[in-house]
Order: sequence, then C-alpha cells, then structure tokens
Amino acid sequence: MDIFQFVDRLSSEPCLMGDELYIEEGKWFRWDQIQLASLDAASLKERYGDQFSLSLNFVGKLLIKVGISAEGKSFTWCGEKTVEAHKPGMGACEIDLGRIQTGTLEISLHALEESVVFDSPVCDTQKDIHPEHVLYDFLSPTYELCCEEPLYYRFAGDRAYYSFEDKTVHLKKDTSVDLLTYFNAFSSVKWKKYTNVDHLSAYLDFAGEALAEIIHISEKGKSVLAAWKLKAARRATLELPLGAYPDTGIIGLRIHAEQECTLYGGGYLTDAPETQPVRLGIGITTYRREDAVKASVARLGKAIAEHPLYHDAIDITVVDNGQTLAPEDIPDATLIPNRNLGGTGGFMRSLIHYQDEGAYTHCLFMDDDASCEAGSLFRSMSFMRHAKDMYVAVSGAMLSENVQFIQWENGAWFDKSCHPMHCNYDLRDSNTLVLNEKEDAPQPTYGAWWFFMFPINNVEMYSFPFFVRGDDIEFSYTNKFNIVRMNGICVWQEDFKIKESPTTLYLDVRSHVLHHLVLEHIDHGPAQILKMVWAFFHRFNWAYQYDTANAIAMSFSDMQGGPKYWLDNMDTTKIRAKIKKRYTQEAPRPLRRGYQDIPEARENIRLPFCTKFIRKVSLNGHLLPSCMVRKGMSRLGKYQVPFVNRIFLRDEVLVHNEINETEIVLKRNPRYFMKNICLMAISSLRFFRSYKMLKREYRTFLASLKQDNFWRNTFNK
Repeated sequence: MDIFQFVDRLSSEPCLMGDELYIEEGKWFRWDQIQLASLDAASLKERYGDQFSLSLNFVGKLLIKVGISAEGKSFTWCGEKTVEAHKPGMGACEIDLGRIQTGTLEISLHALEESVVFDSPVCDTQKDIHPEHVLYDFLSPTYELCCEEPLYYRFAGDRAYYSFEDKTVHLKKDTSVDLLTYFNAFSSVKWKKYTNVDHLSAYLDFAGEALAEIIHISEKGKSVLAAWKLKAARRATLELPLGAYPDTGIIGLRIHAEQECTLYGGGYLTDAPETQPVRLGIGITTYRREDAVKASVARLGKAIAEHPLYHDAIDITVVDNGQTLAPEDIPDATLIPNRNLGGTGGFMRSLIHYQDEGAYTHCLFMDDDASCEAGSLFRSMSFMRHAKDMYVAVSGAMLSENVQFIQWENGAWFDKSCHPMHCNYDLRDSNTLVLNEKEDAPQPTYGAWWFFMFPINNVEMYSFPFFVRGDDIEFSYTNKFNIVRMNGICVWQEDFKIKESPTTLYLDVRSHVLHHLVLEHIDHGPAQILKMVWAFFHRFNWAYQYDTANAIAMSFSDMQGGPKYWLDNMDTTKIRAKIKKRYTQEAPRPLRRGYQDIPEARENIRLPFCTKFIRKVSLNGHLLPSCMVRKGMSRLGKYQVPFVNRIFLRDEVLVHNEINETEIVLKRNPRYFMKNICLMAISSLRFFRSYKMLKREYRTFLASLKQDNFWRNTFNK
C-alpha cells in the first residue's frame, strides 16, 4: 500500500508541495492532515488482507508509527518502523490488522532528520524489450498442465481474476494481484550468488492505471524495494527498473488497480552480458509410453519454436527403448531406437549423441512421464547463460501429480539412504517459498533425472548400468556438479509411494548397496550396509508385505554376484519375469466396490510401553498365537505408510489406492515371515565374508566408465 495514494493534492497543508511532502527534523506529521478521507480498517483488510506493507518513497530518516482508533476503545498500535535513505529510495512498515475488526487507520511520521516523502514515479512510456535481456517471462495456469492459480497468481478482491480463455489477468478498481508466487517470483538469493546478474528490471504487458510494487521477502521479513504508478490508456509494454537487488530471499511484483486494469504478461530483465553461450540438448527416455511422450514433445516443441531467443538453441532427442515409435510420431524431436537398457541406458545414449554432435554445451535429462512447464526450461537456460561457475547444474523439484501444489522433493542428499529435501511443502504460501530457497546443510548431492541440466564438457564419468533406480545418484556424485535448485523449476510426477512394489524395491536395494561399495565418502563398512538393508527389509516384512521383503532379500543376494550379474541382466528381462511370476500377493487388482465399508485400521499413535515391548519381542505379532489376532479384514490407504503400527495383530488388511483405483490384500503369514528372515540372514553372512572382494570388483568396473567405450560397445550390440 503506497502512502501517497490517499493524499488530497489540493490540500492547503504548507508541508505538501505538489508531489512532495517536507518534514523538518524533530517534527511529527499526522497523515490525516492531507488525506482525502479516513482509512477504514475493515475496507483495508478487504483490499490488502490482514497483513500488508505501508510503503513510501523518501529521502532522510523517519519513524513510521501506525495505529487504529475506534470509538469507545483504546488506541491500538499495529505497526512501527524506522527507515533511512541517503538518496531517494523505498521504505516500508509492516501492518498487522489480524485482530482488528473496526476502526480508523492513523499514520504518523516522525522526522529523525530532515526528510522528504515523494509520490511514486509514473511509468507510462512504451518500451521495446529485447529478447536477449529477458531472464524469464511470467507463467500462467493452464487446463492442460496445471490450473492451481495460487502457484502463479494470488488475488485480493472479488473482482480480480485470471481468464483461462484470453490468458490475461483482469483487475477491477481497488483489487490487486500478487506475483510473489512459486512460478512468478524471482529467486534473488540464487541469481545473485550464482550468476553475474547484479541489476534487475521487471517489465509488464499492461493496460490501465495501477500502483506496482516490487516486494522482497526473506527470513528477516518483508519490505518494498520500489514502487511505480502505471498508466497506459491502451495496451503497452512498461519497464520497471529496480537496479541492484538484495542477495537474500525472493522478489516479486504486487499490482493494485487504481482503475480497471488488464495484465497480459511480463517478466524479469537484465542488461548483464551472458557469461557463456548455451546450446541445450534434451534427452527423453521412453518405454512404450507413446501417448505421454508424444504429448510432452509436442508441447515442448511448440514452446521452443515460438521462443524469440531459444528457438534455434534447443534440440530434443527421444531414445525409444521400446522401439514402438516412428519419426512421424514426434516430428519435433530426433528419434533414436534403442534396446531396453532402462533409463540409464537411454540417458547415456542421448548424452553420447549430443557429445558426438559437438554443437551442444549442456544436456537436460527428463523423464517421459514428467509434466514440465516450458518456462522452467527457459528459466534454466537463462540461468546457465549468466552462470559464474561452469560446473553449475540445475536440478528441478518434483511436485505431486495428484496434489499439484505439494512438493515431494527439491533436491536430495544420499548417505546410507536417500533423503528428499523440503518434502511436503505447500508452495502456495510465500513464506514457504523463502524456506524452499534455503541452501540447507547438507547440500544436495544429486539431481534427479526427471529434470537435470548439466554442462556436457564437465562429464568425467558415465553412469553405471543400473537400468533404473540409483543412476542419477551415482552420476551426480562421480561428476562433482555444483547443483542449484530454485522456485519455478519443476516437474509433476506420480508420487513415489504409489509406485512402491516388489520390483521397485528390488531395484532400489541393489543400487543403495552398490553406492556404498563404490563411493568412498559414503562407505561406512559392511556393518553399516547390513544395518541399512535390514532396515529396508524390516519395514516391509513386519508389515505383512512379504513379497516385497522377499524381493529385497533376493536383490541383496543377486547383487553379490559382482559386475557380471549386472552385465548379464542389463535389460532386467529375466529379473522382471521372475518377480512377476513369483510375487502375486502384492499384484494390484481392481478396487472393489464398497471398500469404504471395511473398518479402517487406525494408527495407534500412543501405544503404552507394554504394547510397544510386546510388538518388538513378538516381531510385530508374528510370534504370537493366532488366537490373539483380530479376525476379519481392515483397510488402509496406500499413503498411510509405514503400515507397521496399523497392522499389529490384524489378520488381513486391504490396501486401497483411490487414485489408480487398485487394491492389494495383505494377510498375516508367520511362515513366510520367518522364511524371509532366514534368506536375509544367509545373504548377510555371505555379504560380510565377501565385502572386500565385492568392493574391489565394483570399483575396478566403475573406473572403466571414465571412457565411453563400455556404453558405445553396448549400444552397438
């Protein structure tokens, strides 16, 4: 809220001279002396919300004090701030009306030294925007990809809205739009640290009259960096020069309509020169997901072709492991048929393709089932163009495909197991966006291949032939990229919990063990590896998921065959066939009607000590007689993991997945439970004895992947 928007410019107050208010040192000035009308608290809350900033353009040193007066009530202070500027700049005072229902807002300024308050500068001149100066454009929701408006725009006022039909923001008088959102905020902390972008501007494709403010939010609070009065009788492109910007938090625009307005678009600009030319090769690996990959390539290809700067700087390659696509299916991409070597083989094939081409500086690995805003791609390109460190790689966050504003992972680190960072963040909240930009300790150690952009020339090691699961971890570790994450760069994917199955756990466990054997800095010896594997195993074996637990035991045993095991099973055909044939209990079936009538297996959050003790010594009830088990079926949702607490002393549990409309039935089976423990014990003893030999064999093989000979020979078979 700009303090000058309420001024009566015809006021006889001698301190007010046109668009400037002069206050002598030591003087108090009450703003109601020059107000057009009193400031009603209820009306302000409706316009701006419970918490907002009072901003002013000034020079000098001022104490701002804000309070509420109401008839029959004591005066209530709701904001106070000392601001100082030795040249014209912005100051702001945060106002909290959360507990205020009625009353009049009163503003007082105390000049701690001689000060001048100015009206905001007018921005009304059409500007020509050069594509090479644009860092990235604002994004808008779409029905095809994501229609969660708060990820793009937040509105105040009933008559402010985004039109999906004409793709514009409409603001009636006294309404506002906030672009301090996941996709449209500017990550000042990351751009300042990693790029040469020291000065920033915003531009708006706009019509109408409004007040525009650039807001900065950090862990220390919120402030207004600059403000302008926008005036455009017809559609025009207006530039808002900010200049130098803070090196913390995030920056975003807030536009308050003084008359009816329309926002057609906008973005962020810089005059900083690029530090390196960037030509990007996108590698997408697919296996019999024709519809998904055709839709992704068509959407990205169209956006790339229409981009004024990057239309000839980005290429798409699809590696078809299923060999079911034809070139005419994806005219916007190069098609490379490949035998099914999983994601690992597909991505290595695309990397070598772009290395052979010789014209590309960077590569982006992207899953075929990952939905991505094209704007995330262009934002990453601009970041790379201005990067100061040539080892910088950009890792995209994963957002939930089912609840699109929930973040599953924004970077991850690996030590004994995978640890997703900033998990379950609700990205609709601006304060959460500040936390999402924090560079926590530990730093991310790998970038997931659903969106991972990296410099090709800095690749020192090719990936181990994992097929899938774990390849991105080892690739990031062995190539020592400086991984950066930021708001607005992401994909939407199906949640990991939904994908859990005996197959995925088989692949997960073998890759986890291998990482500990080949990566020196996370090798903690055989005892720690066994502790990790048994933790995986117990989680499922104790929860009646005996098939998955058995797959974990089998995986642990199989990978002790050394590199030969991996080379003999690069396409995992035999492994997947064996898993499909052996594990039928956890094979999904169509969800039955009336499943909600089955009583829910409620979680025992506060189990008494004796119950916890019994659970442990009885191995979650498996050693207790069947007469102590509750008969009949209970139900659990797929998301209600881990199941261990909930299934204790239950005979049968239906696990339902409402999203995919499937179910599995888990039944208590002490004999299967003990069989799995015996298998794990045998494998553990064998591993302990062969640990040194396995480590030596695997590290010798990994060293051979510094050259591309292994993968070239594999592709030529």
